[in-house]
Amino acid sequence: MNIIKRHITLLFILIWHFSFAQQFTNYTTKEGLPSKHVYKMTQDVKGFIWIATDKGLVKYNGTDFKKFTTKDGLANNDVWEIYPTPDGKVWYLSKTSKLGYIENDSVHAFESEEKGEIFNPILSSQIGNEIFLTSTNKTHVLKDGKWRLLQQSRLRSLDAVRYLKHPIISYFKTTTLLDSLIIQDKNNKTIKKYDFNTVLKKNNYRGQITDSLFYWVNDKQYNIINLNTLELYKRTFKDEIGIEKSKHVRLNLINNQIQVSGEGFVGILDKDLHIKQTYYIPSNLKAHFGFIDKTGSIWISTFTNGIYQLPIEKQNVNYCLVDKSVTNINNVNNKIIANVFSKGFYEYDILKDEFVPYINEESYIYNATFIKELDTEYYISKRNLKAVRNNIVTEVKVDSGLYNVNDKARELAYYNDYLYGVYSVGINKINPNSFNVEASYAQSGINHLFTFNNMLLVATSNGLKFFKDGKFESVNFTNQEFNKSILKINKISNKEVLLNTDGFGAFISDLKTIKQLPDSEFLIVNNAFIENEIIWLATESGVLKYEKVENNYSLKQVITKNDGLPSNSVSGIIVKGEELIVSTNNGIAILPKNQENKSQLLDIYFENVRYNNKPIVASCGAVLDYVKNNSMNVSISSLDFSENNTNLLYNYRLEPIQKEWIYSNVKTINFNDLQPGEYELEIQSNAITKSLNFTIEPLWWQTFWFKIASVLLVVVIIVYMSWELIRRLQFKKNKKIVEEKRFSELQLSALRSQMNPHFVFNSLAAIQYYINNNQMEASEAYLVKFSKLIRQFFEWSKEKEISLEKEVELLTNYLDIEKLRFKDKFQYVINLDEKLKNKTTKLPTMLLQPIVENAINHGIFNKMENGNVTINFIALTEKQFKVEVIDDGVGFINTKKRGKRKVKSSNVLADRLKYLNQSGHWEIFYSEKELHPSLNDKGNISIFIITQL
Repeated sequence: MNIIKRHITLLFILIWHFSFAQQFTNYTTKEGLPSKHVYKMTQDVKGFIWIATDKGLVKYNGTDFKKFTTKDGLANNDVWEIYPTPDGKVWYLSKTSKLGYIENDSVHAFESEEKGEIFNPILSSQIGNEIFLTSTNKTHVLKDGKWRLLQQSRLRSLDAVRYLKHPIISYFKTTTLLDSLIIQDKNNKTIKKYDFNTVLKKNNYRGQITDSLFYWVNDKQYNIINLNTLELYKRTFKDEIGIEKSKHVRLNLINNQIQVSGEGFVGILDKDLHIKQTYYIPSNLKAHFGFIDKTGSIWISTFTNGIYQLPIEKQNVNYCLVDKSVTNINNVNNKIIANVFSKGFYEYDILKDEFVPYINEESYIYNATFIKELDTEYYISKRNLKAVRNNIVTEVKVDSGLYNVNDKARELAYYNDYLYGVYSVGINKINPNSFNVEASYAQSGINHLFTFNNMLLVATSNGLKFFKDGKFESVNFTNQEFNKSILKINKISNKEVLLNTDGFGAFISDLKTIKQLPDSEFLIVNNAFIENEIIWLATESGVLKYEKVENNYSLKQVITKNDGLPSNSVSGIIVKGEELIVSTNNGIAILPKNQENKSQLLDIYFENVRYNNKPIVASCGAVLDYVKNNSMNVSISSLDFSENNTNLLYNYRLEPIQKEWIYSNVKTINFNDLQPGEYELEIQSNAITKSLNFTIEPLWWQTFWFKIASVLLVVVIIVYMSWELIRRLQFKKNKKIVEEKRFSELQLSALRSQMNPHFVFNSLAAIQYYINNNQMEASEAYLVKFSKLIRQFFEWSKEKEISLEKEVELLTNYLDIEKLRFKDKFQYVINLDEKLKNKTTKLPTMLLQPIVENAINHGIFNKMENGNVTINFIALTEKQFKVEVIDDGVGFINTKKRGKRKVKSSNVLADRLKYLNQSGHWEIFYSEKELHPSLNDKGNISIFIITQL
């Protein structure tokens, strides 16, 4: 079985080398690589191709090579290993003191915890998102911004990769003779031993490749241990792919697949760790590494000529006559004949699956045709005409003339028992037996002769003509005039023909009417093949497939270079079973007839977004300040590895200002003067949709709340004007009430004015007293306090009400002045309830001061001993509080005996309280009584209960 497998493999290698050697796309420094010396390639989770070279690291999206060098943060440019991790990072390895990863196009580099250490991580591993830097005797892992040492072993041991990330197994250990492999657990206990000398004694790559697999590989074999089951898999390349040995063999985890690559091949390991999907790399490419990307395309790296790509479409294509110009391909007596420029006629060999020389001809090739009525094949060139009957080739004599060229027949058709051959200025009537010209008929611009329903149709540069009775007659169609250049005529059915034109597409006609084959306008159609109800057009823009649906043909498929054709300039096409044989100016391609077009577009994304020439981050919702005449510029890029990928075709819309999708092939979108609001820019291509959200913040006068406030202001103005109108209408009715209220307020102001002179008079009298007694220091101190008190009085007396805090401050200043005047004859205490909010609680201005003044001047002053004044502020409810002014003076009766001052003050207070209560803002209750009626110093208490309405 293995022998059969190897023979099949070797046959496949030969076919591969022949078919694909010229079909790889080569990328070198001309295309943008920094160097032709490429170590390795891989593909990250997003689909970007990464290329490690000796002059930097490269990121490729299908159109642009983005280079990373020491200028961008690499420790050196000689990068020879790369690992993409699921978290989006791409780790780079080289022999240097700083290693790290690239994330979002930013280079991150980290040093060892051992200062100055230079890494040589030739045996490194990737498990999940972690990278284990492993040299011949050390293993490091990145932690807290430093490469931390995990394990160190003997310097020259071949089993140096000891550290394993596994819950049970700790490391591997080898015997001294390197003939056995010992597996030990976390407790250094041996749990398995293998006879393993065939691998351990040879130079090899090794490492942990997944969380459960560890491998060794050399030039002849690879061995893999399942760390969970401890099962050992031994595989030789000879058994797997028919190759005895290979250089540079490595196992890599790419796109969640374990791929094996070496000189001359690349493949994928299946679940049983056998190599499948093997691709044999042509030896002339001198490749040392390859991998298979997400779409199935093959990427190959070399040390001398950059990289190569083989798209998946070309992997199912057999290429023949590579780099040769094939002017036509034709069925000739059950033979598939290719006309090869300056080479001759080639026949398709089914067994070899290739075209082999049939009739050599170095001059210009005209045509090959089979005349069924004569059972003869004719092969016509510029200098010769050869006939083949019963596989016997006969030279047909032609009149070479002055210029030694064949001007007897460039193309042949059989009509009414004669051969008709096209020559430079018409057609010749040729005797089929003697091949002598019996008559000539002049007609310029003949491209093709075609017999149809006992008619000889002539395709000319000026439309379609009949040839009958020695004359050329134009075919006049009833529905339109038709004078376009026809290159070829094909039979569709017994009633219809296909006319292929030079630059105007293809037309279907029953010779009475004519109609355009849809979507073929302005195409150069060189030839066609009719298969049942399918039309295949060979054009200068590729192959077009049409299917008949309800008596009408519609375009179903376009096959171009992107699908594996060697060129879009197609000269001919033949359907053979399930295959298409397509001739072009760059050789022949044999490809599956029903091959699906597989898009290589992996992603579209926002490459660069700028608002007013400042970059913004496309991955998150940006908040931007509104600027008049602003501009937003968005660059769109694609991740597309299609061959000849030049134009990105996509749709976009900016909601909410654009509801319909806009088609574009320009990579930059510009928006100007965007107004404040929330926006979402969507781009779409091949069912891939991406969005960019951003918000433009309005200026203060553009905000929603400002607009609401403006509306409310207008409403308020309207309401106010309405209210004012109603108020004026009611003015007369309410005039009496308003006048009474105004009168009360005037009375209240008048009373307040009367209070102010009274207080000032008493204070000035005190100052005069000190001056008259030559107590200058006392008078000066008194004057300072008095001036401060006067200033407070004039400032606060302008107000109708003051806070409790200010009232206490004013009373304190006043009492201090009185103590100074009376030489500390009395003491005072002001008690403020903690429940009262002294800054927000209000009371009428100058309400308490006259009462305190009476307590001192008429109570304490007339007492022989020192006295005391107590003022209590007591909270009752949230809007109500009580004030008590208490003195231990001579009492109300004694005060009245000594004068009328108390009576006068009481009258003023009564008037004030009357008008305060009438104002509608206050409700104030006042009372006073003697504290000790039976004693000489009876003492007084004045009580205010104040309620703010």
